[in-house]
Amino acid sequence: MYFFGKLHAFLLLGYLCGCMPIAEILRIPDVETEEASRKQSLKIASISEAVGNYAAAIDIYLKLLSTDPTNEELLFRLASSYLKAGVITEAADVFERLDKLDPDNKETQLALGRINLSLFRPEIAKIYFEKANRLDPTDYKALSGLGITEDMAGNHEIARSFFNEALVTSPDKRVIKNNMALSYLMEGKFNTSIQLFNEIAFDGRSSQIMRQNLALAYGLAGDREAARRISALDLDPESTEANLRYYELLRQLKNDVTIRRLLLGTSGPETSLSEGSP
Repeated sequence: MYFFGKLHAFLLLGYLCGCMPIAEILRIPDVETEEASRKQSLKIASISEAVGNYAAAIDIYLKLLSTDPTNEELLFRLASSYLKAGVITEAADVFERLDKLDPDNKETQLALGRINLSLFRPEIAKIYFEKANRLDPTDYKALSGLGITEDMAGNHEIARSFFNEALVTSPDKRVIKNNMALSYLMEGKFNTSIQLFNEIAFDGRSSQIMRQNLALAYGLAGDREAARRISALDLDPESTEANLRYYELLRQLKNDVTIRRLLLGTSGPETSLSEGSP
């Protein structure tokens, strides 16, 4: 008690004399505590995202932003969580806020491009992918995004020129071949599409989406048995038969716009919302 009593008197005397502001002395541990709390909150948010609890992560980011509304790291994390949760409108709003704060952030441009692709607005998506490409001409995600916007507009040869350029800078990215195969599929060049899908669909790095894209290509080409065989590798019999009926419907409709909308969701994760953000 004697020590704390003398400490209190010392601090009070210093404060009254104007030579030792008590607020300055007490602020340091407060700041340290706040920073530790912030780091802990960010850790919890990251864990929440990792297990798919995006709502919890979003709540944490919103709370932190209430006292730091222009923090770009927090805004990006919030927008990304909205995107992963499928809350597209809110994600777009936050990314647009980020774009105003830092118009030269490539990842923001890529995200806004992907969002506008998901909303079937290739003209707007193209603007953002072009900005990302100007910021980094070698980024395969920007090049692939530009290719998809051209595919969505029906400009398949131009689209494939972007995919080829992306393959030059990133030859190991299988998603680019996936998108190239989809481009040929949109154009109705089924054999070329099937050949490309077969190159990437059956090794340790392949994904279910790539195999189902191959099944789709067989289905649109009219090879029902091959489509069934490939589809059944990942899906149960009921889902496989449902897909076959859908492929046949698309074949009969021959509706280019409908096929484009379908294939938009089967592009690779770096340019589509179907598997998350890059």
